[in-house]
Amino acid sequence: MDISYIPTLFGLPEANSLTELPAGHINRTVLAVCGNKKYIMQSLNSSVFRSPEAVMHNISRIESALENVPDIAVPHFIAAGDKNYAIVEGRIWRIYSYITANSNAVANASAAGRAFGTFIRVMDGQELGKTPAIEGFHDFDCYFSELAALNRTDRSSLAALDRLRDTLGQVFTSSLKKRVIHGDAKPDNIIISDTPTIIDLDTAMYGYAAMDFGDLVRSVCRGEIIDTAAVSNITKGFSQGIDGLLGADEVRSLYFGILWLTGELAMRYLADSRREVKYFRGKSSADCLARAEELLRQLDMFTSHGNEIKEIVYSNMEKAD
Repeated sequence: MDISYIPTLFGLPEANSLTELPAGHINRTVLAVCGNKKYIMQSLNSSVFRSPEAVMHNISRIESALENVPDIAVPHFIAAGDKNYAIVEGRIWRIYSYITANSNAVANASAAGRAFGTFIRVMDGQELGKTPAIEGFHDFDCYFSELAALNRTDRSSLAALDRLRDTLGQVFTSSLKKRVIHGDAKPDNIIISDTPTIIDLDTAMYGYAAMDFGDLVRSVCRGEIIDTAAVSNITKGFSQGIDGLLGADEVRSLYFGILWLTGELAMRYLADSRREVKYFRGKSSADCLARAEELLRQLDMFTSHGNEIKEIVYSNMEKAD
C-alpha cells in the first residue's frame, strides 16, 4: 500500500520520503518528509488498541490539559478535518511534527521522574473517556489467570507471582486513589528538546501513581544489581514533579508499584513465549522467554532490597513536603 499520500489528508504536501522506524513494539511508525519538513506518521495497531478512536480522543484531552504547562509538553497531532486522525482502508493514521532532540540527549533518571510526576500532577482532576485504551491493561489478576491457564509455567515462578498477587491485593485496595497516569512510563518515552516532551500517550488511563513510578524504576534499573543512585534520582525527580499531590497511602504504595510492573511484564512475556500471535511485535518465543526470565530475576532483586528501596522512597518524598 502506497502511504505517501496520507499526509495530504492532514493538509500537508505528499510525502517525498518515507522511512520506517523500528522503535516500539506496537504501532507502525514512519518518518515522513513532506516538502522540507519532517513528520512522525503512525498507524495504530487495532489488534492491541480495539477502540483507536477512544485512544485519540484521550490524547486530544491530554493535549488540551498540557497546552500551557511550561515544564513538559506532548506532541500536537495535526487535524484531518474535525478529528486528530484519518481512517485509511480501515486503519487509523495520525501525524505530528518531528521533534528535534537536543544533540545526544536522553532523559536521565531524575528528569524522567520529574516529567512523569508532573504529568500526573497536571492531569489531576482531568477526565478521560470511559472506553479503556486496552481492556485489562495493568490488570495483574487477569495476566496471572491467563498465565496459570497455560499450565506450562515453572511452578516456583508461578508460586512467587501468586504470592506477589496476594501482596498487591492488600496494598492496592479500593480505597487507594486512582489518577490519570501515562501507563508506559520510561525514559524512552521522553524526548529531551527545549521542553521535555512525553510521547506514546496511547496507554494513558486511570490507574495508580505507583504504576508509573514503578515502571520508571523497572525500566532504569536493568540487571540484577540494585542501582540505588538511579532509584534515588527517579524518586527525587518524581517527587519534584508530583509536588506533594500524593497522600501517605499512595507514597507507601510506590515501592509496590515497582514489584507490580516488573511482575506484570514478566507474566506478559511468559504468556507471549507460548503464543503464536504475539503482543510484542517482532519477538520470537525464545526472545520472550529470555526477557521473562530476566524480569523474574529483576523482581527477585527488587524484593530482596525492599527495605533499602522503601527508605529511599520515603526520604525523598518527605523532602518534597
